[in-house]
Parts: sequence; C-alpha cells; structure tokens
Amino acid sequence: MKPSYNSQLVLNLGPRLDARLSDFAGPHWAAIISAINELLNGASERCFVYGEPDTGKTHLLAAACEAYSERGYTTVLLSLRELLASKSPDSLESLENYQLIALDDIEVIQGHDDWQEALFHLLNRAQESQTRILLAARASPAQLGLQLPDLVSRLSQAACFHIPNGEDEIDRHAILLAALGRRNIHLEADVIRYLLIKGPRYTGLLLKHLSHLEEVALQQRKKLTLHFVKQLTESR
Repeated sequence: MKPSYNSQLVLNLGPRLDARLSDFAGPHWAAIISAINELLNGASERCFVYGEPDTGKTHLLAAACEAYSERGYTTVLLSLRELLASKSPDSLESLENYQLIALDDIEVIQGHDDWQEALFHLLNRAQESQTRILLAARASPAQLGLQLPDLVSRLSQAACFHIPNGEDEIDRHAILLAALGRRNIHLEADVIRYLLIKGPRYTGLLLKHLSHLEEVALQQRKKLTLHFVKQLTESR
C-alpha cells in the first residue's frame, strides 16, 4: 500500500542525518544492531531504544530508515517533539501505510493524554498492517511517566535496549573507524587518538562532529591534519 503523504512529512528527519547501521560498531552496540536487523528482516515488529540526549538515538533511527529504504521499502522518521510543537495528534493518522515508522522523542508526550491515545492507536494499526516500528526515548517505557497504561504495556512489548553512553573507548574507536571508512576519510593515528581523547563522547555528537570535519575540509580544500582537526574541535 502506498503511504498517504500529508503535512507531517515536512518534519521528516531522515534527510537531515548522514548515518548508516554500519557506523554503530563496537561491542556494546552489537545486540542493538542485531535487533534492528531482525526488525528490518521481519523477525520482529517493534523495537524500542532509550538513552541520554546526544547518544545517537536519532542517528540510529535515520540509519535504520536508510537501510530499509535501500531495500525499496517506504519509511518515515518523525520527532514527536517537533510534531507536538506544531501539529495535532491527527498527524499520526495513516502512518501505518509506511512499511517502517521511526518515532523519536517519545518522552515528550508525558502529560498529553491526546497524544498518548493517538500513539496507542497507531501502534495497534501498525500491528494489524504488519508495519515495522522503531521508537526512541530518553527512558524505558516503564520509566517514561506516561499516563495511559495500555500504551505503556504496548511499548513494553517491544524489544527494549539501552543506548551506550559513549564512555567506552573501544566503542568510540570502533564507531570512529567505521564512520571514517564509510566516508572514505583517512586520518593519521595521532588524529584518531586526539578525537578519542578530546572529541565528543556521545555517539550522536561524535557522528555530527565527523560530518562537520568532512564538510569544512571539503569547503576549505584542506587535509584533516592534527592541527586542523584541533582547530575545528576546539572551536565548537
């Protein structure tokens, strides 16, 4: 079934982020990526990830949408934070016509009974139409403080995973190498070491910083030397 294109698509986050599932390397990401691949392969219908801000949740959702789109499926990535600020709960209607729905910032609907009801009904419609759903929030379903018990129950039925907080250097090193390799960017060992020590800890910020380094280097036609990377990192 073709998706019903309506006004909420202006808030689609997908095109904003450069991310691939292969970027999320490292031992603490393995179970999460495996679960998302199971979701995309049809072994499950719902997955829920949660963690602190900037830990890579939105990048992860964007990467999942990109992977599914490359297979020819329809996807949409939306932030409930942005929808809540400018749309009505009706904006969740017909989303089940997509084959993958990625919803970010679930925590913002705490205290909004109408949005909780709308999300609950979307989950039910998605289940009936076998639409895959990937959700992200700052806390697990039971800790979100949602007032609708049926919604908490439905969210808790998803495979739930806590996002790594970026403190593990092995994870950061693996993510750094994977993201650089995908972009065909070669950095000397001293530059990589500097980014591991002085660069962003959180995965989301690290991936954004790599995109920034790549963009500025291309604009200024400069090589990403240690001196140049230090300048760009310290100025942010």
